[in-house]
Amino acid sequence: MTYIESIRGYPYMPKQQLAEEFHVSKSTVFARLKEIETEIQGGRYSDYAIINDGNIVLVNVLVFIDYLTYRQKLRGKNTRKYVPAFNPAEITKIIGWENRPVRIEEA
Repeated sequence: MTYIESIRGYPYMPKQQLAEEFHVSKSTVFARLKEIETEIQGGRYSDYAIINDGNIVLVNVLVFIDYLTYRQKLRGKNTRKYVPAFNPAEITKIIGWENRPVRIEEA
């Protein structure tokens, strides 16, 4: 018998939870979100990267991981051109949120 195992995390987190998950301060998260908003305006990320509805602010975890990974290069005008396009599927695979076939040998 074969079935598909799907391992997923919740793709959005509030700012406080991001700070806890990534072991950074809330002020660091706030600063990175401002920078991510600039990247949204520049077209790197879609409008769905940050959900902001008044007191409800949720951040796409895949966007946050990508931004932390490439932040230094994105901030440099000469290094920015070497940053690969945002690829959420690749990040999903790397962090283990993926579908995979599982075979069970029947006795």
